[in-house]
Amino acid sequence: MTSGGAGEVLVSRELTVRQRRVLQAIVEDYVVTAEPVGSRTIARRYVTDVSPATIRNDMADLEEMGFLDQPHTSAGRVPSDAGYRYYVDEILEESSVPEEHARLIERVLGAKMRQVESLVQATVRVLADTSSLISIVLGPQVEPASVVKVDVAYVDKGRALLVLVTDAGFIETKLVDVPESLDPAKLKEMTDIVNGLLQGQTWESLTRPGTLRDLKRALRGYEAMLDNTIEFLRSSLEPVASERVYISGVARLLDLPEFRNVERAKAVLGILDREQIVSRMLLENLAEGVTVTIGRENKRREMADCSLVSAPYHLGRHPVGAVAILGPKRMDYGLLLSLVELVATNLDEALDRLA
Repeated sequence: MTSGGAGEVLVSRELTVRQRRVLQAIVEDYVVTAEPVGSRTIARRYVTDVSPATIRNDMADLEEMGFLDQPHTSAGRVPSDAGYRYYVDEILEESSVPEEHARLIERVLGAKMRQVESLVQATVRVLADTSSLISIVLGPQVEPASVVKVDVAYVDKGRALLVLVTDAGFIETKLVDVPESLDPAKLKEMTDIVNGLLQGQTWESLTRPGTLRDLKRALRGYEAMLDNTIEFLRSSLEPVASERVYISGVARLLDLPEFRNVERAKAVLGILDREQIVSRMLLENLAEGVTVTIGRENKRREMADCSLVSAPYHLGRHPVGAVAILGPKRMDYGLLLSLVELVATNLDEALDRLA
């Protein structure tokens, strides 16, 4: 697991065993209550073998080292960005995903799907439902696909199913109208000719005049079917200018104490509305494995009150996209790390079945 690290505050990492226990207690209590944590609470619930006065001294030391903040005039403390970072890197133990959530993820992503789009949409929904936070999925980033096979399957009179298999392992389908006079034998003959023309072609090579001319000649007299075929190939093979980002659970942001301030919430929502920025945040960490980016480690100042937990997913052995959870810095890092890893693993397996 790696950190985002862009704006990390450098602090001393030397803590005594008791200071580590005090920091852990403050982080974990604050995650649950969203209230500053005082020495009496720690002495009563977490570090019960020393006095509140001793704990107050430890808290003062932790604040001086940059691990804690004291909001306003409260006697309690809250973790700083550096405190969260130390907790995640040095103290945290990952939690198990609740069994009912694990079963839901396996059922949703284990369902039979023929389209990558449907799979990604199912992924972002189940991640939002199981995390109760904002979920983000960066759609697969692959090299320009080329045609492995085109199939045109006769469905019934006047209808056929176009099936495209690409070298990226994806299968795309589309139901199209065909002339009622076109019988299955003629359809197969035309399909064999089309396959001979299209195999190994990318969208760029397909748009060359010679290829299109040969395709039009093969489908002469079936212009409507030709138009459907070309549009189908374009939508399936044409590279897009920007990466596709899927987001779910945005309304949950407004339920969190940290974002009751409307301006603060609007700043985060404004970032989520800019697909290229969100895509860039996830792409930057794609090769790093599971990543936690905390507060000011985010390069966008609008995200200073947020943490992002992300993990890559793969096609074969290559990372092609990412799943992520966005929420307040006050999040259950152990559970959410386990959750994004579980979802990414199930998505890997689902993509392998599509290939």
